[in-house]
Amino acid sequence: MEELQKFLVRPELHSYSGASNLSTNEKVKALMAEGQMVYHFAFGQSPFPVMQCLADGLRENVHQNAYLSVAGLPELRSAICDFHHNYDDLDFTADQVLVAPGSKELIFLMIYLFNGDIYCLSPTWTTYHPQTKLANNSAYIISTRAEDQWRLMPEDLDRTLTETGERTNKMLILTNPDNPTLF
Repeated sequence: MEELQKFLVRPELHSYSGASNLSTNEKVKALMAEGQMVYHFAFGQSPFPVMQCLADGLRENVHQNAYLSVAGLPELRSAICDFHHNYDDLDFTADQVLVAPGSKELIFLMIYLFNGDIYCLSPTWTTYHPQTKLANNSAYIISTRAEDQWRLMPEDLDRTLTETGERTNKMLILTNPDNPTLF
């Protein structure tokens, strides 16, 4: 079977291993099976019941079942621009914002289709850097710090962009919520 896998998988991917979050998930499951109390947030599954106000809001809006804008609700995209203007002193237009489910697949597709270098924060979700390698793009890591509340600081972004040069298009992956603050 191993020979067949090597035959079917691109040679540059032969050294890849499973994602670290998957091994963590197995450890969490083992602890739960032992009867230990674990609040498992690793895959987005909340152990808490859905808040009543959310259930009520869904019930009140269940009739709204048409497809939404592919880029996301215009009002939400504008609100995201306002948020980053107010809290991060960054200015964007709603046309520059894409809203979608927090999906590794969506981010991978964006990485795969993008013609240029990818910039990822650290710490962040474990798969963005490996996904960039899978897509044959170059990945650059920008470290964030606890004393800055894990926020990307303009000087760190400027330094990294200067160090990597002006040779290509650039994409910065910012997700919200993000690790480790969830904000």
